[in-house]
Amino acid sequence: MLRSGQAALSPALNSVRRSARRSGSSIVSTDVNGHTRTPNSNKRNSLASKRKLANDLPSSEAKGKRQSRALKDAQSGPSTPKRTSTRQKSVSDAPPARKSLASTERKAVPVKKLSEKELESKYEKRLADLRAHPNNIWGTTDVFRTLCSIFEHARNEANAVRWAKYMRDQFPFFGMTFPERKALCTDLWSDVDKLSSADLRTLVCQTWYSPEREFQYFTVDLFEKYILRIYADDVQAHSSLPVQTLDFVHQFVSCGKSWWDTVDPLSTTVGKLVRKFPEELLPVMDKWNVSSCRWTVRVSLIYQLHYGKDTDEDRLFRYCLKVAHEEEFFIRKAIGWALRQHFRLSPVAVREFVKKNKNKLSALSMKEALKHDAKK
Repeated sequence: MLRSGQAALSPALNSVRRSARRSGSSIVSTDVNGHTRTPNSNKRNSLASKRKLANDLPSSEAKGKRQSRALKDAQSGPSTPKRTSTRQKSVSDAPPARKSLASTERKAVPVKKLSEKELESKYEKRLADLRAHPNNIWGTTDVFRTLCSIFEHARNEANAVRWAKYMRDQFPFFGMTFPERKALCTDLWSDVDKLSSADLRTLVCQTWYSPEREFQYFTVDLFEKYILRIYADDVQAHSSLPVQTLDFVHQFVSCGKSWWDTVDPLSTTVGKLVRKFPEELLPVMDKWNVSSCRWTVRVSLIYQLHYGKDTDEDRLFRYCLKVAHEEEFFIRKAIGWALRQHFRLSPVAVREFVKKNKNKLSALSMKEALKHDAKK
């Protein structure tokens, strides 16, 4: 250990050295053994001397303890974060990134439980509004009545306001969390299984054209589970069953209530249909690709997202080029998304396609397409 005189002098020397380094001047210093040295004599320090300095100086000892604690914390997992000073912001104080819809969910706020009479009144009001709708939606099912009751009881006004704001105030919400909605509807699917094709189509229209957004999410789930049963019971539809089914889905892709949160999952349903009936439906997708509706075009670009090795690369590239001139954000984003997904399997082909057509593709589309390209 250092001699008592050196130990007492060490803090003062350290202070002088720090001041000298900030000012850029040279000073004469004293080493561990009490020998004087200049900054130019650092090269003559032996490794043993450096190790002794590291072991003997109080500052080095403290540093070693800090490193040991850091290593111990890393091995034992995260600990409770310390309180940060008001003068020094921590990383957690930084402005949060844009939150997803799921991240805005709050703990459910208790709401007044509606009586049977109030529920029935609300239900009758919904039916009256649907019948007055331009699509003239008549008929009903017990499933829809039950669904309305479930959603009304699960209403969360705090979440409803926040989520409506997140979606640009285009749609009202009940405010249910995604897991909560899935759990509440679990027992309902056994009743949906018993519905005829006509009743399924009625339920689809009732849920889609109801105001709250959770009803549209239920419609999307309906299509995912029962798309092949939409016209299964109609004898007259069997000759053109695939085309008629796709046309039925299309009205929910291109209508006024469509937005990315419903269009994107519906594109997966469209993809299943096209994969099962390629001869009948690929010509329809060619028409969708040049549609005047941005959502229809978007679906034509991303319906192959889950095809993997079965992706029709030529068709994908052709569809992207046909709409590369479009300035619509959701179309440009879809081009990049589709190419990025295909990049996982064919990086060389996608890279060459983007390079060859860099004067046609938008900067957004190219950025998204090559997002995971290490060679860019």
